[in-house]
Amino acid sequence: MKTASQAMMSFTLASSALLASCVVQANPVETSREYKLLLDPSHFNYATQSTTANNYLTDAKQAISNAISRNVTGSWALTKARQVAFYDTPTSCQLKQLGYIFRNRTSDGKSEVTLKFRSPDRFIADFEDLSSPDNQADTKLEADISTDINNGIRIVYSHSTTTPNTRTLNDMADVNSHFSGFADTYGLSNNLTLTKVGGLTINEYVFEGSEIDLGSIDASLELTLWYTSSPSASQQPVIAEVSFKYKDPNGNYTAKVVQRAKLALDAMAQMSAWNSTSSLTKTAFIYAATPNFCSQ
Repeated sequence: MKTASQAMMSFTLASSALLASCVVQANPVETSREYKLLLDPSHFNYATQSTTANNYLTDAKQAISNAISRNVTGSWALTKARQVAFYDTPTSCQLKQLGYIFRNRTSDGKSEVTLKFRSPDRFIADFEDLSSPDNQADTKLEADISTDINNGIRIVYSHSTTTPNTRTLNDMADVNSHFSGFADTYGLSNNLTLTKVGGLTINEYVFEGSEIDLGSIDASLELTLWYTSSPSASQQPVIAEVSFKYKDPNGNYTAKVVQRAKLALDAMAQMSAWNSTSSLTKTAFIYAATPNFCSQ
């Protein structure tokens, strides 16, 4: 028969083992879910982009409301005008090979960088270490849900950290210094050269101000337009993407919310007059802009 102290030790060890098991098997929390759809960019041009954006929104409101029997409110206004560039190692694209993208956004002279890992496996995405020593860093695990006429629904999980940046981006030290978890995991040399993928600086315009009532939570609806140069007059964007997003820090999404979101995306996907049948995603476009950028 065990003594009281032996019994207590056994209980403590069993409790520790159970706690360790719970930690290892912890369920990754999707703090954000974003639904994306590519539009035909030929519908838009810089001179009339605001009017055309709200013409699309009028059609989308009707389609979504009919599908989910809930209101879509608000109108779109230009809220962000910024420059976007992606960085990787020329000829080898080591970040892309590891499943990462490194992006810089600049607005009003201020820069913020994002390191993002993507995987169709939620656990694999969550296990990547995106920790940062920066006290303003923001980390999230997001489900990116997209659809097109050829492949249907596609879900990719994005684990990312975004932080303010004051460095001149030209080598791997600029990644390692902001993202210590990545640096410790992969040990890429600080001296590796980083350059803009495709040599591109994208001029990005984001329209916001509309929301979808999904029930217990609202989704923010927005339009993003990409131009490969500073746009003017009737210049057309190279990418037009509509999306909606909802968040919960605990990932407590109800069945009705996610079902309505799926129906809303389906309704938007059926707006064939607006939708693209051939556009690349934003990241795919960047890496395809210079086909030999990743060639060794």
